[in-house]
Amino acid sequence: MSRELKTERELLALVVQALDANPVTAGWIPTGFHETVEDEDGCNWDITHLHRDRKDADAREAASQAAAGIINELRGRYNLR
Repeated sequence: MSRELKTERELLALVVQALDANPVTAGWIPTGFHETVEDEDGCNWDITHLHRDRKDADAREAASQAAAGIINELRGRYNLR
């Protein structure tokens, strides 16, 4: 599948925008963005950690689960330039 190429800044902006659009993930910021070797689906970036000022463990678990789906959808559409 062909992916649109984006810079790291563009990808981060897309991820933040997508997370903010979902009430469960709004306010969470990716802090573990990194370039990777292309995986089996051909994606060359990933996000390993999200941060938010609140320390609510229940909110973190729900946000992490919801964010995984959002981030994976973006990983399927975009690659790091």
